[in-house]
Amino acid sequence: MDMDVCRRLYYISDTDNLIIQLPSNTLYLSGYQSSNCQIIITKKQSYFLTDMRYYLEARQRLSDNFEVLCQDLNSSANLLESGTVGFEGDISYRQYEALKRITDGKKLIDISDKIEALRDIKTQEEINNIKSAQSVTEQAFVEALKIIKKGISEIELSAYIEYIMQKNGCDPAFDSIVAFGEHTASPHAHRSEKKLEDGDFITMDIGARYNGYCSDMTRTVAYGQVGSKQAEIYNHVLKAQKLALDGIKSGIKGKDGDKIARDYFANENLENYFTHSLGHGVGIDIHEGVGLTPREERVLEKNMILTIEPGLYIDGEFGVRIEDMVQIIENSVNNLTKADKKLIIL
Repeated sequence: MDMDVCRRLYYISDTDNLIIQLPSNTLYLSGYQSSNCQIIITKKQSYFLTDMRYYLEARQRLSDNFEVLCQDLNSSANLLESGTVGFEGDISYRQYEALKRITDGKKLIDISDKIEALRDIKTQEEINNIKSAQSVTEQAFVEALKIIKKGISEIELSAYIEYIMQKNGCDPAFDSIVAFGEHTASPHAHRSEKKLEDGDFITMDIGARYNGYCSDMTRTVAYGQVGSKQAEIYNHVLKAQKLALDGIKSGIKGKDGDKIARDYFANENLENYFTHSLGHGVGIDIHEGVGLTPREERVLEKNMILTIEPGLYIDGEFGVRIEDMVQIIENSVNNLTKADKKLIIL
């Protein structure tokens, strides 16, 4: 990440020092991933703290933008300048207590909203990383369709999808959701030994991670045959998504985006089967920033990346979810998901 990001965060935080500890934020500010690091930003300098496991590599990668130090936060009080200290409100209680010790009475100011606002608006480099992750996700989906057969288990199919991601230079962004038959009625079903049968819907909610950035996509396909009720519900979900894709744009509140799909389902007397929000922000974290929820008052802005994922879930029978990932642009969205959405019957 460009050093300007650290400087921008410093100046919008309106504090004299920043101490950043959460892994997704240290990755955002540095472009480097480590299981043990902290970033200190002062008016004069930016420091990257880590241990000997990462020190040499971090120094090679980051020395143009950071003073890389092989030490921990507890021994770094001398790096702070006088005045206030900005910190992330989502750190653990233990991290907060350590923060109070090393800041020695300095005023602590939660700057979570400031860093979240920066991370919400993606740079072109970030968008390119997300596109690369999505490309691998779609490749894994296409390859998965080739091995689906009667008797395969949810665990087997999930493992193959994640193998394809890793074979193509990505890690899974989250535990893949692969569900068959009545399991598809649970939006976040846990994969199991359940085997595929004729007439089952198959839900695949999958995403790859590339250079630290996530993708997220869901497709529902059918195996063997499709009943009239299954086809009807699928078409309702597809129609709700199309309406949302056509209506969402910069300048509207997140709750108004959610309302597009929710109102359609209500008009069709299906609202009780839509049991989650329409979408969420995506970036370094699979869920981050402004979302498409019934209570989201924040406004969508250009270059936010969000999912649009309506779903209907009929307990004991089946569920359908279709999820695309989009880039918010001025008067519409740029759909980053190219995988086919017609109902595929294998």
